[in-house]
Amino acid sequence: MSSETTVRNGAVTLPVTRSGAGPALVFLNGAGATQVAWKQVVSELHGYESITFDLRGHGKASTAESYRFADFESDVDAVLRALDVEQPILIGWSLGADLAVEYAAAHPGQIAGLVLLDGAAPIQASLIDDPKKTRESFNSLGTKLAMLLVRMSAHGYAMPGKAFADLTIEVDQRRQKLLDTYRTLDCPVTMLLATHTSQGRDAQAARINKTWREGGEILHAAVPSIEVRWLEGDHKLPFTHPAEVAAAITELAAKAQPSE
Repeated sequence: MSSETTVRNGAVTLPVTRSGAGPALVFLNGAGATQVAWKQVVSELHGYESITFDLRGHGKASTAESYRFADFESDVDAVLRALDVEQPILIGWSLGADLAVEYAAAHPGQIAGLVLLDGAAPIQASLIDDPKKTRESFNSLGTKLAMLLVRMSAHGYAMPGKAFADLTIEVDQRRQKLLDTYRTLDCPVTMLLATHTSQGRDAQAARINKTWREGGEILHAAVPSIEVRWLEGDHKLPFTHPAEVAAAITELAAKAQPSE
């Protein structure tokens, strides 16, 4: 059984869905994704309260004037404050993983644990060869048509192409400075990375996948308490590996809950 509500973050309205009962699990979406992405994962979980929501400009959330990383951080903060959940476990995918890490670092003692899906890897080199070309690609006619079709879906997003490009570049830059942030975390962390986060077959895709894998290896070497696993496949882990994701959440929850 689930219930739906909304949370206000300034002029932005964020739709929230709560289901189940038990320790709180809060799911943070990737850019371009909505809370629907977690449906299969949530169905695999039992004995928890699962909380999903749409970030600004996504799904049923309202649009916004700004879509910077800090703006999405403020959405997460608004939801957690409004729901007043104690010691939640944050599960983040892609952008959501980066938001989870930053939130936990900024709120010591308040987060029980993190499960990170194919995001927030502390890469040592940029995944973006040319920011100008990245912005141009989001401004191309083909991309604009594809984004328009996504926006027409009930599960789409309304971020402008420029905002999406700027956010992609900003997150890439932040990940190159993320390793020190991991060292400050005071909660257990499990990271699940796709073996082929980029589906391409060219040299650029190979470089991205190599850099991404190295990021996971560097993280585990720098902070051995963080468990890093690789799942065969691409970036769509909540859809392609829901059982494995749910199992990782359950295992981390067992570590996060002190035995009585």
